[in-house]
Amino acid sequence: MKYIQIRGTKDAGKSTTMNEVCKRLNPSSIKKLRDKEFIECELGTEIFNDTFLITYKNKNILIVAGAPTEQSRTFTFIISVCIELKIEISLALVSMRSSERKVGYDTLNELENFGTCIFNEQIWQVQGEYKESKEWNERIENLLTLINTNI
Repeated sequence: MKYIQIRGTKDAGKSTTMNEVCKRLNPSSIKKLRDKEFIECELGTEIFNDTFLITYKNKNILIVAGAPTEQSRTFTFIISVCIELKIEISLALVSMRSSERKVGYDTLNELENFGTCIFNEQIWQVQGEYKESKEWNERIENLLTLINTNI
């Protein structure tokens, strides 16, 4: 599995970035992780502070929109659910806090155990009308290009 890692502080815009990327991908399905299963959601569901599975170009993309420490789910737990359900992940887009302080969480090492990093970015909150800013649009376009190149 290939993965893209997005790191940032509490309000850096990790989930907002994930939501915008997913919105622009226009996936054919969206599922949300609940306990140990993925529940079908309506198309257009906001991708925010949780774990989702989207289908794009007939491939499964795992979206960890809320940092594992914020969800109280390790990345290993999330992947184990996918393995148990026999879900093949083509790509993972994973957010995490810049520094994990919660005991029992080591997302960087967990990611390395399950895949290959194709991109790792530290993001910062975009000030003002962020959706109109060059910085925001370049961030989203870069992620879309990476996804389309690696899916």
